[in-house]
Amino acid sequence: WKYSPSTNEWTWVSGGNTSNQLGVYGQKGTPAATNIPGARYGSISWIDSSGNMWLFGGTGYAASGGSALLNDLWKYSPSTNEWTWVSGGNTTNQAGVYGQKGTPAATNIPGARDTETGWIDSNNNLWLFGGYGRASNSNGMINDLWMLPTQ
Repeated sequence: WKYSPSTNEWTWVSGGNTSNQLGVYGQKGTPAATNIPGARYGSISWIDSSGNMWLFGGTGYAASGGSALLNDLWKYSPSTNEWTWVSGGNTTNQAGVYGQKGTPAATNIPGARDTETGWIDSNNNLWLFGGYGRASNSNGMINDLWMLPTQ
């Protein structure tokens, strides 16, 4: 939804009008009008310096099946009204892939989680900390810290 203070009006912009909608992932890294994250709660979002919204994880619906923990990362571009599936799985309860601490790698992926904390720094990097989720081997409270450069 988008709210306009000048007109005091809401506009429905994206997503379904019924509950428990599944995600439509499309091709990873490719924006499309048909892409859409599944219904969820407990996720986190950021706004980057270009005005794009980033959405990560939560508990909800992936491409199929019931509601569970998610680790999908999405970017929404208001200028094109398109979602891009950026990273993570299109199924639920994905374990984290940790690699070597302090070393960036395309194969590193935070595990599925909800109620995490996140922020964006002055260099436009996305940061993600903890929550309840799936580390490398089991579900529980986690204290891992991740950084994703968005440039």
